[in-house]
Amino acid sequence: MKTDFLKKTTVKVLTISVLALITTVFSLQAQENTLSISGTVVDSETRRPMVFASVSIQDIGISIVTNGEGFFTLKFPREYENKSISISYLGYHTGVMPISHFLSSSRPLTIGLIQAALPIPMTTVRPLDPLSLVKQAFHSIPKNFPQEKMQMTGFYREMIRKGNTYVTLSEAVIDVQKPPYSPSFAVDQVGIYKGRGSIDWTRIDTVFVKFQGGIRSALDIDVAKNLFMGVKEPEVEQYYDFNLEHPVQMNDRINYVISFVQKPYAEDILFRGKVYIDVETMAIARVEFNMNVENKEQAAGIFIRRKPAGLRARVEYAAYLVQYRQLADGDWVFDYSRTDLKFNAKWDRRLFSQNYTITSEMAMTEYSRDAYRIPQQSRVKTSDITLYRVADFEDPGFWEDYNIIEPESSIESVISRIIRQLRRRKR
Repeated sequence: MKTDFLKKTTVKVLTISVLALITTVFSLQAQENTLSISGTVVDSETRRPMVFASVSIQDIGISIVTNGEGFFTLKFPREYENKSISISYLGYHTGVMPISHFLSSSRPLTIGLIQAALPIPMTTVRPLDPLSLVKQAFHSIPKNFPQEKMQMTGFYREMIRKGNTYVTLSEAVIDVQKPPYSPSFAVDQVGIYKGRGSIDWTRIDTVFVKFQGGIRSALDIDVAKNLFMGVKEPEVEQYYDFNLEHPVQMNDRINYVISFVQKPYAEDILFRGKVYIDVETMAIARVEFNMNVENKEQAAGIFIRRKPAGLRARVEYAAYLVQYRQLADGDWVFDYSRTDLKFNAKWDRRLFSQNYTITSEMAMTEYSRDAYRIPQQSRVKTSDITLYRVADFEDPGFWEDYNIIEPESSIESVISRIIRQLRRRKR
């Protein structure tokens, strides 16, 4: 029987509606004097697209990750055209390519990454059956994850693109209260501390795409909290096949890598992806997964909550990532999540269609055992549209020199620019 996890990770929170509402907005970053390069990152041997590969300009805080098709478009100031691009992915050798190679090509380049073999230490003796390893990791959650409430401070960013152009941007500093990682009906509490948003009205025509419940959805893909890939654990063998991949090193720790795919005869729309398991503690360190929406007409009904008559929508991909980190006391905690959703929209009796991409990221910056109640007025609900909700928490003075939303900057770079404001805030 299906669990609520499937409902949560589908991010059934997308609303398409006719443009009818005008709100106060910030200016988008100026696009003048910029260059743009595009490419696809693949496994050099299998040619499989590398989803969520990191693409950055060397020594510069401008970066992006590949989408659900392994594709990226990176915009940057013209002054960096003589630098090189660095492409990295867990378990693969980092690739480097001069920007000039992209600029001299008439079409997007394909970059193949080479897998880096990492032997598991001989002192580690465990059964290497992939399904057994996954089950052992989930059974170890009570040992590895907090069994009391945790308070966290984090940063959330949400972006909607029409084609390759950003249409709406939202950012928020958030407070999160996470209940224990034990069976219960308790849910995460999350509230906005400071926020802001932008809309580029010149890019919006007859359709305005709104992402509903984005902040809560970023927490709902906490796989360690919401088991188990859309099905109950005892039934997992009925729906998925597992395979042991080459181990990788992440944060100086060795991880098992177990890939999983939906069985070919399973009719439901489920997932495919990889689970990274810390060898020493058997803790879930990272899960990356795609929903199997490709070429499934019924997938639109999972995501699209409301749309105008005469508009047809097709989901191109839905990709997710959740990552954990180990605290000094040994507990593993939620650290980062990302959602990438792309769909195609076409009006009846019109020749051309338009692609829309929704990206959300959440990264934690501070952890505390001193849990406190998040004020009711600042709490985020699943029905909230972040772009509108952050308007209640605008404070231009808070952002100081980070006064313009920069969608091409990595979330780590943004956090480093506002870390002083985060440290000096008073509760």
